[in-house]
Amino acid sequence: METKKVLTRDNIPTEELSATVIKPHKGIRLEYKEVYYLDFAVDEETGMINKNVKEKHYTKSQMERNLKALKNAYHIAKGAASPDEIIFFREKYKIAASTFSIILGFSKNTITNIETEGITSLSTGRLIKICIENKNVITRYVQLCDSLDQRKRDELSKRIMEEYA
Repeated sequence: METKKVLTRDNIPTEELSATVIKPHKGIRLEYKEVYYLDFAVDEETGMINKNVKEKHYTKSQMERNLKALKNAYHIAKGAASPDEIIFFREKYKIAASTFSIILGFSKNTITNIETEGITSLSTGRLIKICIENKNVITRYVQLCDSLDQRKRDELSKRIMEEYA
């Protein structure tokens, strides 16, 4: 994956960096990847730049991504399925993201969006977690899905129930 570049105060490209952040929130330990870049420290009172000290700075895009990562970590800590868990489940049972979305009653691209951008709501994430952790629940969803023909429903149900790898 290509590293993003950010321009410093001296107009020099610098690498986007990332680090794992652990934040406690209401007794919950939230862990997520934060993105940032390093640039010279600025004295907030005088506006003077200290070229001897570098500190973390954030672009608007990085702040938005960090907030999304924090929200996603919160949802996962509160019982939502993580994007990695969803991907693992789909790959294990050979279910396309669009098919999994339709089975769960979501729009066609919902699972793809969750896998790339994170959980959008706690209730959605919890529903997915319940389904991927309980073969009987997901098999019931498969069998109730009118958007799939009976042959496809039976094939998916069989794969799930047989622990197809």
